[in-house]
Amino acid sequence: MSTLDATDDTSRHVVIRARDRLRPGGWPGSRRTQRLIAGLVAVGILAAAAATQVATAASSPPGPLAASSPSLPKPAVPTRSAYLGAFVAPHEGETQAQGDVRQELAQIGNFDGTFGRPLGLVHVYQSWGDPVKPSILAALASTGATPVIDWTCTSDQSIIDGTQDTLIANYADALKAYGRPVFLRWFWEMNLVNLPRTNGCLGGLGSTGYIDAWRHIWTIFQNEGAANVAFVWCPSINGPAFGSAYYPGDSYVDWIGWDGYDRKQDPTMLDTQFLPFYNNWLPNGKPMMIGETGATIDQATYLAQLTSVLPVTFPGVKAVLYYDSKSTSDWTLVDTPGNLGASAFVAMGQTPYFGFPFVGS
Repeated sequence: MSTLDATDDTSRHVVIRARDRLRPGGWPGSRRTQRLIAGLVAVGILAAAAATQVATAASSPPGPLAASSPSLPKPAVPTRSAYLGAFVAPHEGETQAQGDVRQELAQIGNFDGTFGRPLGLVHVYQSWGDPVKPSILAALASTGATPVIDWTCTSDQSIIDGTQDTLIANYADALKAYGRPVFLRWFWEMNLVNLPRTNGCLGGLGSTGYIDAWRHIWTIFQNEGAANVAFVWCPSINGPAFGSAYYPGDSYVDWIGWDGYDRKQDPTMLDTQFLPFYNNWLPNGKPMMIGETGATIDQATYLAQLTSVLPVTFPGVKAVLYYDSKSTSDWTLVDTPGNLGASAFVAMGQTPYFGFPFVGS
């Protein structure tokens, strides 16, 4: 696939995606919606040409190698807006969807065409021993999106004792060679200790082992000069004490995130779940990210809440990613009677606040 620079290709991709057929049973297909999308495309074409310039110009907190590696910038941190992104694998089972990045890449065209512009961020799930190839990341970047790499865990002990050093260093070198900004979310939801995958990685070392393993990976990335990689620490909103026992420390973290879903159509969850977590970590001074979120029963209401409440009550949240796929529930965005979630996500993307880096700063 072409690895042309996103600045040259974004406008062409927006036009092509607008012609893509909408996936059956998924995105809205009414004439009214199509007229809305046509308008969004026009805006997207004008904004996309400046996308990379805006993202490069925006400044992020200097990483430890920023002075020595000025040509490898970390992802920009919006000042008055936020990224909006997604994991794009509609109705697919989690194992299947996360097992082949090419499937997701093939579906982003339809998603972006309906959305009216490229996504700001795109999730890329990968196993520990089989990191995603830079060519796939470049293909994603050519759509205008910044990759959020979700790197699964392995035995913390094997990381700490150096057994995994060669693999980690090789991956750091690959991402350094990739050269574009990238987020790295290693071992997310580590505080959900009852999950089999979490237990298998923590072993008997618990939170101490997790922290030591995180710092070991981070140190190798710094030593290899992968200054374009922003490390995202992302516990689950449902774990105890805001995941504090697992926090590696401000020096080892670029972004603080959380995963939280509206599982029971709870109109108060932003106040009762999101806000306490946000207030706990805001003093650390890190940009924050809702790494995964979704709703099933009333997507439209939930997304409308995020659209209106986040800019006012959660200004430190600089990125939101929707899980457009099937896991413990089917979170896929749909437009059905009484559940116009797809339209609500399109409306969220229309808002300049959630248009970074294509609109706003």
